[in-house]
Amino acid sequence: MGVKDWFGGGKKKTDFREAAKEALGTGKLVPGKAEQVAKLAADHQIEDASDDKTMLRREIYNKAVGSAKKYGKLTDVESAELAKIQKFLALRDDQVEKTKWDLTRLRTLTEIRQGKLPTVASSNVALRGVPLEAGEVAHYAVGVEVFDRTTTGGLPGVLVKWATPWTINASKGHTMPTDEAKSLGEGYLIVTSKRLFFKGPGRSAAVVYSPQASVYLYNGGLRLERQVGHTLLKFKTSSDDTAEIVGELLAALMH
Repeated sequence: MGVKDWFGGGKKKTDFREAAKEALGTGKLVPGKAEQVAKLAADHQIEDASDDKTMLRREIYNKAVGSAKKYGKLTDVESAELAKIQKFLALRDDQVEKTKWDLTRLRTLTEIRQGKLPTVASSNVALRGVPLEAGEVAHYAVGVEVFDRTTTGGLPGVLVKWATPWTINASKGHTMPTDEAKSLGEGYLIVTSKRLFFKGPGRSAAVVYSPQASVYLYNGGLRLERQVGHTLLKFKTSSDDTAEIVGELLAALMH
């Protein structure tokens, strides 16, 4: 019996999938989780993991990933265990590509919290034409949609405070007030060692880090206060970790 059978119908197959998801979704992702899944497979008479139907196997893998993500970091131990689980489930990287990107962001977030800030390669398209100053380092770049809004619409976001640590997941649950906002196009937001730099077609702007800088984060972007009105930069990514990365970076750099 192959995985084409056990990922089809049948009570044993259903029981295995549910047992595996429960095992991977309970507690931390510690060494031995992959072996636990393998034992559950044996207990349910599952012999192979090479089926073309990826959706059900992906559900099990994503349960393991969710177990790692809920603590807001990704350790080397967790990375190794996820690799074992992926291998057992016979999932290729391209079959879990989005999840792998999420894990890459989580790894970046973990390293920032450990004091290891990322850098953007000079060849990155986001840096083309960006006039970095002497000693200035580009730490992060993300594509954004730009909006103009007169007010916050009662959704102020989370203020990134000068010389104050970022609170984990502080931006989650804060929705950007892009309704009724005027679209101004797209561009790139670059987080450097000295400032927030926006680059768009034919225009650019920068906010130098200072106690007076007013930067507010949402789960999908950030807001910059102007003397009149607000500029909204919506991240062109579906991952909540992007806002967390920007928040942690700004907290590390604004001091």
